[in-house]
Amino acid sequence: MRILTALFSARRPSAMNYQRWIAHFHANRLDRREPDWEAPFHMPEEKRRLLALSLAEYQLGDGGGECCLVARNAERYRGSAEDARTVVDHWFAEEREHSRLLTHAVKRVGGTFVSSTFGFELFYAIRRRLGVQFEMLVLLIVEIVSTGYYRVIRRHVDDEPLGAMCKLILRDEARHIDFHRDRLAARYPRGVSFWWRCAFRLLGEACAHFLWLGHGRCLRALGGTRVELFAHLRRGQAAFLRKLSYLTDPGYRSITARRSVCSSACCRVPVRAWSQPAR
Repeated sequence: MRILTALFSARRPSAMNYQRWIAHFHANRLDRREPDWEAPFHMPEEKRRLLALSLAEYQLGDGGGECCLVARNAERYRGSAEDARTVVDHWFAEEREHSRLLTHAVKRVGGTFVSSTFGFELFYAIRRRLGVQFEMLVLLIVEIVSTGYYRVIRRHVDDEPLGAMCKLILRDEARHIDFHRDRLAARYPRGVSFWWRCAFRLLGEACAHFLWLGHGRCLRALGGTRVELFAHLRRGQAAFLRKLSYLTDPGYRSITARRSVCSSACCRVPVRAWSQPAR
């Protein structure tokens, strides 16, 4: 416990722009076209059965349970500022919206809703026990891994309403990940440590393995692969760390700017200049 506390403790955290995210969550309620749940549905029985089981578990986990921060010290973050409480409430309101969409999806594929699973109970036990900062890190990783899950389903499901649902959820998840990036940039203004990055990578791998253990049969039946899911995870984690470094590391921003300038300069060099022989 002490190791985890030291690993995720902040060094002189800076203020976060909560108003930006409050405005985003308000705007994101607009222009949300509901999938056509009444459209005809056709799917081979075994594929339908496995998809129904998978979606029912996701409906429970993605806002279907306690849709709030549940860590023993959650109020430490929620109570840090009134705007922080508002942003967290808006964030979880979108998670409840995902659960509502998944409820329609489960009904569409003829699934049976579940009230608890081993993975669900384990997930909540970890979140409660290890503190609010670790809980929010775990929720970030779950969002990145879930992005891979929804991308695989959207690519292979061959059902327009389910694909439209995945598109809506992916739009939300992308911004949730950005919110966590800004939150961590404010918490670690000088950048996260090497050990934080290691923990982030390892937790992502563990979460993806656990997801594949529970949902791999469904994703395989649809046409997805383990390689595809893990590729989404690793690209998502790499992009997150790269953007976080850009916000917190002046040296990284300088290198990125120089690369951009060099790239632009190379693009402006005429092709014949590269092809002229040396004299």
